[in-house]
Amino acid sequence: MRKKVIPLAIAGGVLIASGGVLGANAALAKDVQLSVDGVPVQVKTNSGTVGDVLKQRKITVGAKDLVAPSFDQKISDGQSISVRYGRELRLDVDGHKSSTWTTSATVDEALNELSVRDGSEVSASRSTAIPREGMDLTIKTAKQVEIVQNGEAKSYTVLGENVGDGLKNAGIEITDKNVVDPAVTEPLVEGGTITVSTQDVKQTTNETDIDYKTVRKETDSLPKGTEKVQTAGVKGKHIEVWEERFVDGKSVEKKKVSEKTDPQPVDEVVLVGTGKATPTPTPSQSKSSSASSAPSSSSASKSADASQSSGGSSSSSSSSSSKSSSSSNSGSSKSSQSSAAQDTSPAQGASCQASFYYEPQITASGEQFDPSAMTAAHKTLPLGSMVKVTNPATGKTVTVRINDRGPYIGGRCLDLSQAAFAAIGNTGSGVMTVTYQVL
Repeated sequence: MRKKVIPLAIAGGVLIASGGVLGANAALAKDVQLSVDGVPVQVKTNSGTVGDVLKQRKITVGAKDLVAPSFDQKISDGQSISVRYGRELRLDVDGHKSSTWTTSATVDEALNELSVRDGSEVSASRSTAIPREGMDLTIKTAKQVEIVQNGEAKSYTVLGENVGDGLKNAGIEITDKNVVDPAVTEPLVEGGTITVSTQDVKQTTNETDIDYKTVRKETDSLPKGTEKVQTAGVKGKHIEVWEERFVDGKSVEKKKVSEKTDPQPVDEVVLVGTGKATPTPTPSQSKSSSASSAPSSSSASKSADASQSSGGSSSSSSSSSSKSSSSSNSGSSKSSQSSAAQDTSPAQGASCQASFYYEPQITASGEQFDPSAMTAAHKTLPLGSMVKVTNPATGKTVTVRINDRGPYIGGRCLDLSQAAFAAIGNTGSGVMTVTYQVL
Protein backbone atom coordinates (compact mmCIF):
# COMPACT_ATOMS: atom_id res chain seq x y z
CA MET A 1 0.00 0.00 0.00
CA ARG A 2 1.31 3.32 -1.04
CA LYS A 3 1.16 6.26 1.34
CA LYS A 4 -0.50 9.52 0.16
CA VAL A 5 2.13 12.15 0.18
CA ILE A 6 1.11 15.85 0.39
CA PRO A 7 3.66 17.91 -1.24
CA LEU A 8 5.45 20.24 1.11
CA ALA A 9 4.76 23.15 -1.11
CA ILE A 10 1.00 22.56 -0.83
CA ALA A 11 1.21 22.16 2.92
CA GLY A 12 3.17 25.33 3.22
CA GLY A 13 0.61 27.14 1.08
CA VAL A 14 -2.21 26.07 3.41
CA LEU A 15 -0.33 27.32 6.43
CA ILE A 16 0.41 30.58 4.76
CA ALA A 17 -3.26 30.96 3.84
CA SER A 18 -4.38 30.22 7.43
CA GLY A 19 -1.91 32.71 8.88
CA GLY A 20 -3.15 35.28 6.44
CA VAL A 21 -6.76 34.90 7.67
CA LEU A 22 -5.71 35.24 11.28
CA GLY A 23 -3.56 38.22 10.48
CA ALA A 24 -6.41 39.82 8.56
CA ASN A 25 -8.83 39.38 11.53
CA ALA A 26 -6.29 40.89 13.89
CA ALA A 27 -5.80 43.75 11.53
CA LEU A 28 -9.60 44.40 11.43
CA ALA A 29 -10.07 44.45 15.34
CA LYS A 30 -10.87 47.87 16.90
CA ASP A 31 -9.57 49.41 20.16
CA VAL A 32 -12.48 50.45 22.40
CA GLN A 33 -12.40 52.12 25.85
CA LEU A 34 -15.22 50.77 27.99
CA SER A 35 -16.10 52.60 31.23
CA VAL A 36 -18.45 50.92 33.73
CA ASP A 37 -19.51 53.23 36.63
CA GLY A 38 -16.41 55.28 35.96
CA VAL A 39 -13.97 52.37 35.88
CA PRO A 40 -12.22 52.27 32.41
CA VAL A 41 -11.21 49.04 30.55
CA GLN A 42 -9.38 48.79 27.19
CA VAL A 43 -11.13 46.34 24.87
CA LYS A 44 -10.06 45.03 21.39
CA THR A 45 -13.09 43.86 19.51
CA ASN A 46 -14.40 42.94 16.06
CA SER A 47 -17.99 43.70 17.20
CA GLY A 48 -19.99 45.93 14.96
CA THR A 49 -22.19 47.84 17.50
CA VAL A 50 -22.13 49.02 21.11
CA GLY A 51 -24.69 46.34 21.97
CA ASP A 52 -22.41 43.66 20.53
CA VAL A 53 -19.50 44.88 22.67
CA LEU A 54 -21.62 44.80 25.84
CA LYS A 55 -22.91 41.34 24.93
CA GLN A 56 -19.33 40.16 24.30
CA ARG A 57 -18.34 41.50 27.76
CA LYS A 58 -21.48 39.93 29.34
CA ILE A 59 -22.68 43.32 30.60
CA THR A 60 -26.43 43.39 31.20
CA VAL A 61 -28.21 46.74 31.47
CA GLY A 62 -31.75 47.63 32.57
CA ALA A 63 -34.26 50.40 31.93
CA LYS A 64 -32.82 52.59 34.76
CA ASP A 65 -29.23 52.19 33.46
CA LEU A 66 -27.51 54.62 31.14
CA VAL A 67 -25.49 53.55 28.06
CA ALA A 68 -23.73 56.01 25.80
CA PRO A 69 -23.58 55.84 22.82
CA SER A 70 -26.82 53.94 22.21
CA PHE A 71 -26.94 50.14 21.69
CA ASP A 72 -27.24 50.29 17.91
CA GLN A 73 -24.38 52.75 17.47
CA LYS A 74 -21.62 51.27 15.17
CA ILE A 75 -18.18 50.87 16.66
CA SER A 76 -15.19 52.76 15.32
CA ASP A 77 -11.57 52.44 16.28
CA GLY A 78 -10.83 54.39 19.46
CA GLN A 79 -14.53 54.38 20.44
CA SER A 80 -15.49 55.20 24.09
CA ILE A 81 -18.45 53.43 25.64
CA SER A 82 -19.87 54.46 29.03
CA VAL A 83 -22.20 52.38 31.17
CA ARG A 84 -23.77 53.94 34.34
CA TYR A 85 -25.92 51.68 36.45
CA GLY A 86 -29.10 53.22 37.92
CA ARG A 87 -29.40 53.36 41.74
CA GLU A 88 -32.45 54.24 43.83
CA LEU A 89 -32.07 57.12 46.32
CA ARG A 90 -34.69 57.12 49.06
CA LEU A 91 -34.64 60.80 50.09
CA ASP A 92 -35.78 62.78 53.12
CA VAL A 93 -35.27 66.43 52.15
CA ASP A 94 -36.23 68.94 54.87
CA GLY A 95 -38.80 66.48 56.20
CA HIS A 96 -40.30 65.68 52.80
CA LYS A 97 -39.80 62.03 51.72
CA SER A 98 -39.45 60.93 48.08
CA SER A 99 -37.65 58.42 45.84
CA THR A 100 -35.51 59.03 42.76
CA TRP A 101 -33.12 57.13 40.51
CA THR A 102 -29.61 58.29 39.76
CA THR A 103 -26.66 57.05 37.71
CA SER A 104 -24.25 58.88 40.02
CA ALA A 105 -21.66 56.61 41.60
CA THR A 106 -21.07 58.73 44.74
CA VAL A 107 -23.16 60.88 47.13
CA ASP A 108 -21.30 63.99 45.95
CA GLU A 109 -22.26 63.32 42.31
CA ALA A 110 -25.88 62.72 43.35
CA LEU A 111 -26.02 65.99 45.35
CA ASN A 112 -24.69 67.90 42.35
CA GLU A 113 -27.27 66.20 40.16
CA LEU A 114 -30.00 67.22 42.68
CA SER A 115 -28.60 70.83 42.86
CA VAL A 116 -28.16 70.66 46.62
CA ARG A 117 -26.32 73.79 47.82
CA ASP A 118 -22.93 73.49 49.56
CA GLY A 119 -23.36 73.87 53.29
CA SER A 120 -26.38 71.60 53.42
CA GLU A 121 -26.43 68.88 56.05
CA VAL A 122 -26.31 65.32 54.61
CA SER A 123 -26.62 62.03 56.46
CA ALA A 124 -23.69 60.43 54.52
CA SER A 125 -20.24 61.63 53.56
CA ARG A 126 -20.08 63.16 50.08
CA SER A 127 -17.33 60.68 49.10
CA THR A 128 -19.50 57.66 49.95
CA ALA A 129 -20.10 55.25 46.99
CA ILE A 130 -23.74 54.56 46.25
CA PRO A 131 -24.28 50.77 46.14
CA ARG A 132 -26.15 49.09 43.26
CA GLU A 133 -29.12 48.43 45.56
CA GLY A 134 -29.39 52.16 46.33
CA MET A 135 -29.40 53.93 49.74
CA ASP A 136 -31.35 56.14 52.17
CA LEU A 137 -30.24 59.78 52.26
CA THR A 138 -31.42 62.54 54.62
CA ILE A 139 -30.73 66.11 53.54
CA LYS A 140 -31.30 69.38 55.37
CA THR A 141 -30.81 71.95 52.65
CA ALA A 142 -29.08 75.25 53.20
CA LYS A 143 -31.26 78.11 51.96
CA GLN A 144 -30.42 81.61 50.83
CA VAL A 145 -32.62 84.10 52.74
CA GLU A 146 -32.70 87.82 53.50
CA ILE A 147 -33.02 88.82 57.16
CA VAL A 148 -34.16 92.37 57.98
CA GLN A 149 -33.27 93.51 61.51
CA ASN A 150 -33.48 97.09 62.86
CA GLY A 151 -34.31 98.22 59.33
CA GLU A 152 -31.11 96.70 57.83
CA ALA A 153 -31.26 93.77 55.36
CA LYS A 154 -28.53 91.10 55.06
CA SER A 155 -28.24 87.85 53.07
CA TYR A 156 -27.64 84.58 54.94
CA THR A 157 -27.18 80.93 53.95
CA VAL A 158 -28.89 79.03 56.73
CA LEU A 159 -29.98 75.52 57.68
CA GLY A 160 -33.29 74.50 59.20
CA GLU A 161 -36.82 73.35 58.55
CA ASN A 162 -38.56 76.50 59.83
CA VAL A 163 -37.92 80.22 60.30
CA GLY A 164 -36.91 79.76 63.94
CA ASP A 165 -34.23 77.21 62.95
CA GLY A 166 -32.93 79.59 60.27
CA LEU A 167 -32.62 82.52 62.69
CA LYS A 168 -30.86 80.34 65.23
CA ASN A 169 -28.46 79.07 62.55
CA ALA A 170 -27.76 82.69 61.57
CA GLY A 171 -26.86 83.50 65.20
CA ILE A 172 -29.87 85.78 65.77
CA GLU A 173 -31.40 85.41 69.25
CA ILE A 174 -35.15 85.94 69.58
CA THR A 175 -36.63 87.29 72.86
CA ASP A 176 -40.20 87.91 74.04
CA LYS A 177 -39.87 91.51 72.82
CA ASN A 178 -39.26 90.44 69.22
CA VAL A 179 -41.90 90.10 66.51
CA VAL A 180 -40.91 87.76 63.63
CA ASP A 181 -42.58 87.79 60.23
CA PRO A 182 -43.20 85.11 59.00
CA ALA A 183 -43.70 83.40 62.37
CA VAL A 184 -40.90 81.19 63.70
CA THR A 185 -43.02 78.08 63.07
CA GLU A 186 -43.44 78.80 59.35
CA PRO A 187 -41.35 76.75 56.84
CA LEU A 188 -37.98 78.16 55.79
CA VAL A 189 -38.29 79.15 52.11
CA GLU A 190 -35.46 79.54 49.59
CA GLY A 191 -35.12 83.22 48.65
CA GLY A 192 -37.54 84.32 51.39
CA THR A 193 -37.36 87.47 53.52
CA ILE A 194 -37.53 87.30 57.33
CA THR A 195 -38.23 90.51 59.28
CA VAL A 196 -37.24 90.69 62.96
CA SER A 197 -38.71 93.70 64.80
CA THR A 198 -38.17 94.77 68.41
CA GLN A 199 -41.47 95.64 70.11
CA ASP A 200 -41.83 97.47 73.43
CA VAL A 201 -44.93 98.56 75.31
CA LYS A 202 -44.91 101.45 77.79
CA GLN A 203 -47.68 102.61 80.11
CA THR A 204 -48.21 106.17 81.33
CA THR A 205 -50.67 107.47 83.94
CA ASN A 206 -52.30 110.89 83.60
CA GLU A 207 -54.01 112.44 86.65
CA THR A 208 -56.39 115.42 86.51
CA ASP A 209 -57.98 117.20 89.49
CA ILE A 210 -61.77 117.54 89.54
CA ASP A 211 -63.10 120.63 91.35
CA TYR A 212 -65.80 120.12 93.94
CA LYS A 213 -69.19 121.85 93.81
CA THR A 214 -70.42 124.28 96.44
CA VAL A 215 -73.95 123.60 97.69
CA ARG A 216 -75.64 126.37 99.70
CA LYS A 217 -78.43 125.40 102.11
CA GLU A 218 -80.68 127.86 103.94
CA THR A 219 -81.28 127.32 107.65
CA ASP A 220 -83.15 129.32 110.27
CA SER A 221 -80.80 128.00 112.91
CA LEU A 222 -78.33 130.72 111.91
CA PRO A 223 -79.03 134.45 112.05
CA LYS A 224 -79.82 136.01 108.70
CA GLY A 225 -76.73 137.28 106.91
CA THR A 226 -74.36 134.68 108.43
CA GLU A 227 -72.83 131.58 106.79
CA LYS A 228 -71.16 128.43 108.07
CA VAL A 229 -69.32 125.61 106.25
CA GLN A 230 -71.05 122.42 107.25
CA THR A 231 -68.97 120.05 105.05
CA ALA A 232 -65.56 120.94 103.64
CA GLY A 233 -65.24 120.38 99.89
CA VAL A 234 -62.75 117.77 98.65
CA LYS A 235 -61.33 117.71 95.13
CA GLY A 236 -61.63 114.49 93.14
CA LYS A 237 -59.03 112.96 90.83
CA HIS A 238 -59.55 111.50 87.35
CA ILE A 239 -56.92 108.88 86.46
CA GLU A 240 -56.26 107.61 82.91
CA VAL A 241 -53.82 104.83 81.97
CA TRP A 242 -52.44 104.95 78.41
CA GLU A 243 -50.51 102.22 76.59
CA GLU A 244 -48.06 103.05 73.78
CA ARG A 245 -46.50 100.42 71.49
CA PHE A 246 -43.10 100.96 69.89
CA VAL A 247 -41.60 98.95 66.99
CA ASP A 248 -37.84 99.34 66.50
CA GLY A 249 -37.99 102.44 68.72
CA LYS A 250 -40.80 104.14 66.75
CA SER A 251 -44.28 104.72 68.18
CA VAL A 252 -46.87 102.85 66.10
CA GLU A 253 -49.93 102.78 68.39
CA LYS A 254 -51.27 104.61 71.44
CA LYS A 255 -54.51 103.75 73.22
CA LYS A 256 -56.28 104.32 76.54
CA VAL A 257 -56.57 101.07 78.49
CA SER A 258 -58.38 102.23 81.64
CA GLU A 259 -59.78 105.23 83.48
CA LYS A 260 -61.36 105.90 86.88
CA THR A 261 -62.21 108.69 89.27
CA ASP A 262 -60.62 108.15 92.67
CA PRO A 263 -61.37 109.79 94.98
CA GLN A 264 -64.74 111.14 93.99
CA PRO A 265 -65.15 114.89 94.60
CA VAL A 266 -67.05 115.84 97.78
CA ASP A 267 -69.42 118.81 97.57
CA GLU A 268 -68.79 121.67 99.96
CA VAL A 269 -71.96 122.39 101.93
CA VAL A 270 -72.44 125.97 103.17
CA LEU A 271 -75.27 126.82 105.57
CA VAL A 272 -76.84 130.24 104.91
CA GLY A 273 -78.68 131.80 107.86
CA THR A 274 -82.33 132.89 107.45
CA GLY A 275 -83.24 133.26 111.16
CA LYS A 276 -83.88 136.45 113.11
CA ALA A 277 -80.84 138.57 113.71
CA THR A 278 -79.77 138.72 117.38
CA PRO A 279 -79.90 142.37 118.50
CA THR A 280 -76.73 143.82 119.90
CA PRO A 281 -77.50 145.33 123.37
CA THR A 282 -76.55 148.98 124.04
CA PRO A 283 -74.54 149.87 127.15
CA SER A 284 -77.63 151.34 128.89
CA GLN A 285 -79.66 148.21 128.13
CA SER A 286 -76.87 146.12 129.54
CA LYS A 287 -76.83 148.07 132.82
CA SER A 288 -80.60 148.02 133.06
CA SER A 289 -80.59 144.30 132.51
CA SER A 290 -77.99 143.84 135.23
CA ALA A 291 -79.94 145.98 137.66
CA SER A 292 -83.22 144.23 137.06
CA SER A 293 -81.61 140.81 137.36
CA ALA A 294 -80.30 141.54 140.86
CA PRO A 295 -83.23 141.46 143.38
CA SER A 296 -83.18 143.93 146.28
CA SER A 297 -82.74 142.71 149.82
CA SER A 298 -86.22 143.83 150.77
CA SER A 299 -87.75 142.00 147.83
CA ALA A 300 -85.78 138.92 148.77
CA SER A 301 -86.98 139.24 152.35
CA LYS A 302 -90.56 139.64 151.21
CA SER A 303 -90.23 136.69 149.01
CA ALA A 304 -88.87 134.63 151.86
CA ASP A 305 -91.71 135.74 154.20
CA ALA A 306 -94.26 134.96 151.58
CA SER A 307 -92.71 131.57 151.19
CA GLN A 308 -92.89 130.82 154.88
CA SER A 309 -96.50 132.00 155.18
CA SER A 310 -97.61 129.83 152.27
CA GLY A 311 -97.28 126.12 153.00
CA GLY A 312 -98.10 124.67 149.55
CA SER A 313 -96.44 127.37 147.54
CA SER A 314 -93.04 126.38 148.88
CA SER A 315 -93.34 122.97 147.32
CA SER A 316 -94.48 124.53 144.10
CA SER A 317 -91.53 126.88 144.19
CA SER A 318 -89.20 123.98 144.87
CA SER A 319 -90.63 122.07 141.91
CA SER A 320 -90.23 125.11 139.74
CA SER A 321 -86.68 125.48 140.99
CA SER A 322 -85.98 121.80 140.18
CA LYS A 323 -87.27 122.19 136.61
CA SER A 324 -85.15 125.26 136.22
CA SER A 325 -82.14 123.35 137.48
CA SER A 326 -82.88 120.42 135.12
CA SER A 327 -83.20 122.80 132.22
CA SER A 328 -79.94 124.39 133.24
CA ASN A 329 -78.21 120.97 133.34
CA SER A 330 -79.60 120.08 129.92
CA GLY A 331 -78.27 123.31 128.51
CA SER A 332 -74.94 122.58 130.16
CA SER A 333 -74.86 119.10 128.55
CA LYS A 334 -75.54 120.53 125.13
CA SER A 335 -72.92 123.17 125.72
CA SER A 336 -70.43 120.45 126.73
CA GLN A 337 -71.25 118.40 123.59
CA SER A 338 -70.85 121.46 121.39
CA SER A 339 -67.58 122.23 123.11
CA ALA A 340 -66.38 118.64 122.49
CA ALA A 341 -67.33 118.85 118.81
CA GLN A 342 -65.20 121.96 118.44
CA ASP A 343 -62.26 120.63 120.47
CA THR A 344 -59.27 120.39 118.06
CA SER A 345 -56.67 119.31 120.62
CA PRO A 346 -54.97 115.99 119.72
CA ALA A 347 -56.74 112.81 120.83
CA GLN A 348 -55.08 110.86 123.62
CA GLY A 349 -55.56 107.12 123.32
CA ALA A 350 -55.04 104.04 121.18
CA SER A 351 -53.76 104.06 117.60
CA CYS A 352 -55.06 102.00 114.69
CA GLN A 353 -56.02 102.28 111.04
CA ALA A 354 -59.16 104.09 109.88
CA SER A 355 -60.92 103.83 106.51
CA PHE A 356 -63.95 105.66 105.08
CA TYR A 357 -67.21 104.89 103.31
CA TYR A 358 -69.73 106.93 101.37
CA GLU A 359 -72.50 104.67 100.02
CA PRO A 360 -76.00 105.65 101.29
CA GLN A 361 -77.39 102.98 103.60
CA ILE A 362 -79.27 102.45 106.86
CA THR A 363 -76.83 102.52 109.80
CA ALA A 364 -76.89 100.28 112.88
CA SER A 365 -78.59 103.13 114.75
CA GLY A 366 -81.50 103.06 112.27
CA GLU A 367 -80.75 106.41 110.67
CA GLN A 368 -79.89 107.01 107.02
CA PHE A 369 -76.11 107.27 106.51
CA ASP A 370 -75.00 110.77 105.44
CA PRO A 371 -71.45 110.87 103.96
CA SER A 372 -71.29 114.61 104.68
CA ALA A 373 -72.05 114.21 108.41
CA MET A 374 -69.36 113.83 111.07
CA THR A 375 -70.13 110.21 111.98
CA ALA A 376 -68.26 106.91 112.20
CA ALA A 377 -68.65 103.16 112.66
CA HIS A 378 -67.06 101.14 115.50
CA LYS A 379 -67.49 97.46 116.32
CA THR A 380 -68.20 97.77 120.10
CA LEU A 381 -68.55 101.39 121.33
CA PRO A 382 -72.13 102.31 122.34
CA LEU A 383 -74.10 103.98 119.58
CA GLY A 384 -74.17 107.72 120.16
CA SER A 385 -70.66 107.79 121.69
CA MET A 386 -68.61 110.87 120.83
CA VAL A 387 -65.05 110.09 119.73
CA LYS A 388 -62.20 112.49 119.03
CA VAL A 389 -59.98 111.31 116.13
CA THR A 390 -56.53 112.72 115.26
CA ASN A 391 -54.36 112.12 112.17
CA PRO A 392 -50.75 112.36 113.51
CA ALA A 393 -49.47 112.85 109.96
CA THR A 394 -51.39 116.12 109.48
CA GLY A 395 -52.02 117.10 113.11
CA LYS A 396 -55.73 117.56 112.29
CA THR A 397 -58.51 116.45 114.67
CA VAL A 398 -62.22 115.81 114.18
CA THR A 399 -64.96 114.73 116.60
CA VAL A 400 -67.44 112.13 115.34
CA ARG A 401 -70.58 110.39 116.62
CA ILE A 402 -70.74 106.57 116.53
CA ASN A 403 -73.90 105.59 114.62
CA ASP A 404 -72.87 102.39 112.83
CA ARG A 405 -70.95 99.09 113.24
CA GLY A 406 -67.66 98.09 111.55
CA PRO A 407 -65.17 97.97 110.01
CA TYR A 408 -64.59 94.22 109.81
CA ILE A 409 -61.08 94.21 108.34
CA GLY A 410 -58.14 93.23 110.56
CA GLY A 411 -56.13 96.16 111.94
CA ARG A 412 -58.89 98.75 111.41
CA CYS A 413 -60.87 100.24 114.28
CA LEU A 414 -62.89 103.05 112.71
CA ASP A 415 -64.79 103.54 109.48
CA LEU A 416 -65.23 107.32 109.13
CA SER A 417 -67.76 109.11 106.97
CA GLN A 418 -66.20 110.55 103.82
CA ALA A 419 -66.47 114.11 105.17
CA ALA A 420 -64.85 113.20 108.52
CA PHE A 421 -62.00 111.36 106.77
CA ALA A 422 -61.47 114.32 104.39
CA ALA A 423 -61.37 116.74 107.34
CA ILE A 424 -58.15 115.21 108.69
CA GLY A 425 -56.58 113.39 105.72
CA ASN A 426 -56.58 112.65 101.98
CA THR A 427 -59.34 110.29 100.82
CA GLY A 428 -57.06 109.28 97.95
CA SER A 429 -55.03 107.18 100.42
CA GLY A 430 -58.08 105.11 101.36
CA VAL A 431 -56.64 104.19 104.80
CA MET A 432 -54.68 106.20 107.40
CA THR A 433 -53.28 105.64 110.87
CA VAL A 434 -55.14 107.61 113.59
CA THR A 435 -55.27 108.10 117.35
CA TYR A 436 -58.74 108.13 118.92
CA GLN A 437 -60.20 109.07 122.31
CA VAL A 438 -63.71 108.38 123.62
CA LEU A 439 -65.16 111.59 125.09
